[in-house]
Amino acid sequence: PFGLFLGHLTLFLISIFYLICALGLMGNGTVLWYLCFVIKKNPITTYVLNLAAADSAVLICLLCITLLSLLKETNNSIIVILHCFFLAYSISQYLLTAISIEKCLSVIFPIWYRCHRPECLSAIICVLLWIMPFLFLGLLVFINENFKVSQSICIINFILCTPLVIMSTAVLFIRVFCSLHRRERGRFYIVLLITLFVFLLFGTPLSIMFICISFGYLNYMYMVISLMGACINSSVNPLIYFLIGRKKMHQSKETLKLIFQRVFSDNVGCRESGQSA
Repeated sequence: PFGLFLGHLTLFLISIFYLICALGLMGNGTVLWYLCFVIKKNPITTYVLNLAAADSAVLICLLCITLLSLLKETNNSIIVILHCFFLAYSISQYLLTAISIEKCLSVIFPIWYRCHRPECLSAIICVLLWIMPFLFLGLLVFINENFKVSQSICIINFILCTPLVIMSTAVLFIRVFCSLHRRERGRFYIVLLITLFVFLLFGTPLSIMFICISFGYLNYMYMVISLMGACINSSVNPLIYFLIGRKKMHQSKETLKLIFQRVFSDNVGCRESGQSA
């Protein structure tokens, strides 16, 4: 009976996993479409566009990994997909860290941020963050030391990114809920704060899992929970954009274009700088 229950539970979790991945791909695909072809670009949309692309890659890799595992495929293809998953996850983590740091700078030093920030900074940072993990992968292939390089990258991701995200979350929490100008706090600050909380809750366990694997410790149940958390973390952002961007429930239906424009507008930062000046 227990084995039958475990089998049904596994099937249920797999079904939920695939459902979340499918919805996440649809949501991130919608965000990619609107930010690429519909909405006017600004520094915020540049980051969010790349984050949606990285999250989509994470979900695709997760789907492929679980499918190959169910088919009991153990050839080199699953190793390649695992590396791609690790790259996409790292890029997503780096992008979220970069967004949070930049918005914290805009809060702490608004005048300096507006006066000295290069217009193309978001694009440059995104390009560098996409290139950096591939350089790590090239190093991994070149020296053929999977254990050492993977261990180093996992430790760097966790030790560097997680504290920065925690500090940024604290700053943005103060900015959102303790500001005197509550009406002008900006929807994107709320979106980013929720996204950071979601990452700390659902994304961080995967980094810990990578570190445990690098040191030779693997717990199957924790691995399942971590992968499910990574799936949720990469799927939920479009829903956050939609819920925070729309107006009150009783009002008429709004287009996704209007909702995304309201969320990703950079006008709040302009007003803040003018008021500080």
